[in-house]
Amino acid sequence: MQFSPGSAIRGHRPASALISRSGAGNLLSRLWQLYSKLASKRRSRLALDELSTHLLDDIGVSEKEARRESAVPFWR
Repeated sequence: MQFSPGSAIRGHRPASALISRSGAGNLLSRLWQLYSKLASKRRSRLALDELSTHLLDDIGVSEKEARRESAVPFWR
């Protein structure tokens, strides 16, 4: 059996066949949505960390709760 670079190995598909153009776009879209969600969480937690005690009282959050939440890693 001869193998040429353009031929497929039996039972295996080339990488280009595994991801269609729409699939690659869908993957990039999903990755961007995930990044956006994580970045938004991080910004919110950083902003919460900067609030004064007076402002935290206004929104009904204790200083201890705010500091604990702001210390949570961005991926959680």
